[in-house]
Amino acid sequence: MLRRLFVALGILATAVALFPGAQPEEGDVRHLYPTTLLALGLDTDAHTLPYLLGFLENIDYPKKQISLEIYVHSKEDTTQQQVGWWLDSAREYFRRVKLVADSTNWLEDALRSARVQKISRCFLLPGDTVPKAPNILQMLFREPSHLVVTPLFQSVDGSLNVEEASERVQKRENVREQVLKKVWLPLAINLTAIDSSYLTFDAQNLPHYEAADEPLEVFANSAERMDIPIYVDNQDDYGFFVNPELDLEDRRTMFRYQLADVIADGNPLPIVSRSVRPWLPEPSLWDTQKIYVINLKRRPERLQKMEKIFELLGVEATVWEATDGNYLDSLPSPHKSHATLPSYRDPIMNRPIKAGEIGCFLSHYRIWEDVVKEGLDRVIVFEDDLRFAPNGLQRVREVLADLDATGKPWDLIYLGRKKQADQEELWVSGHRHLSTVGYSYWTLGYLLSKSGAEKLLAAKPLQKIVPVDEFLPIMFDRHPNQDWKEQFQKRDLDAFTLYPLSVSPQRYTHENGYVSDTENSSILQPLVPSKGKTEL
Repeated sequence: MLRRLFVALGILATAVALFPGAQPEEGDVRHLYPTTLLALGLDTDAHTLPYLLGFLENIDYPKKQISLEIYVHSKEDTTQQQVGWWLDSAREYFRRVKLVADSTNWLEDALRSARVQKISRCFLLPGDTVPKAPNILQMLFREPSHLVVTPLFQSVDGSLNVEEASERVQKRENVREQVLKKVWLPLAINLTAIDSSYLTFDAQNLPHYEAADEPLEVFANSAERMDIPIYVDNQDDYGFFVNPELDLEDRRTMFRYQLADVIADGNPLPIVSRSVRPWLPEPSLWDTQKIYVINLKRRPERLQKMEKIFELLGVEATVWEATDGNYLDSLPSPHKSHATLPSYRDPIMNRPIKAGEIGCFLSHYRIWEDVVKEGLDRVIVFEDDLRFAPNGLQRVREVLADLDATGKPWDLIYLGRKKQADQEELWVSGHRHLSTVGYSYWTLGYLLSKSGAEKLLAAKPLQKIVPVDEFLPIMFDRHPNQDWKEQFQKRDLDAFTLYPLSVSPQRYTHENGYVSDTENSSILQPLVPSKGKTEL
């Protein structure tokens, strides 16, 4: 009974502290949203700034309960000027705003400021992490007994903001796990508990402290002295992390690849600030003469995704309308006079060729014709359902630079593929990313030279069509089907593969959302030529 009385008095005291002299009015929810200091620590983070400010503009928390402090250390870019201008327009919405330049220990300054203002909670957010969960403050503080919590963020290259997070935490098999010894940012601190008053980022506040003065190590020691456990929280996909160990240009590039991956997954990008817009690179051909992206006219949503990805990564692409397998009867000459290889059967499904596979082959064939007609020395061919590996485009540029330096002849280089046989593949001497290639599937991305296009056309494949990802290995003589190979007498395509690969599918066959217009088309009986006509 006595315990219940103390609990009731505690609740009453909290209400009185929040609303002195009166009970909360109907509709007033301040008692549900304790005052919070949100401190943002920025260095050379102009690439993430539009998204960080977009997060602040759209945070799912009453802004009048948030004291916002932004600490800017670097003067190498326009971060400080942009933040100052933004804060002037945002000042009226927050409880308090403050811009601090050149703080020597922004973490301690923010923590001290929260205590001086008698604020209940503190959230310390560095510029290399961009939250996309607007309710992150509610989620991190949902357990009052957890005084210190850091949310888990992951980069597209696999790096984590919490390096010692266990595999179970990374896979979300365990949503909270104590992190021993080390402290990682971002960091949420509950300041209402008496023990938290001993937490500090400043070594001068710790008697007999003899370790490094690095603020996170100091904080870890202060937490250990008070037996305060530090938790990593992965209950949600909190947002984006850019590895601060990378140099500045690599961080900017990696962040764009991460955003491109979000688009490839079909998810919305983080909200951009209404007033501070992101920088986008100038469109480039990446040291080629043309970049094709093949798209079915009835699939505009795929093209829209690819155009957004290309915009983020700086790719100048030419849309190439695909040949639709649903309308082969209406093809113009000379492509209408085609025929399939009579002996072809799908190696996996043991069926004849599908209409979509013929349409796909003709789409690529027409590009080979265009390369020869326009006299293009080297091009890239992309399909519209791919995603880029981190730094995938840079590897394309590097492999071309190596080819130019060595003068090695080449016709085709896979940028993305599925290895289909256990055939030996060897690194090419003098090249950073080039390897010989065995029997492979997929044509979602490849480099093609003019000589390669000429060899593919010279094989006269229109009269013995097989799926294009079977045709290419035939032409570089690594296909396991001897009968099919014998139908093409000259198989001298100089083919290679990039390693690591630059592109992969947006979806695999076993994943939700996978759609293939090729596989979903009808099966055709072998097409054979008859006196210049095509018969079914």
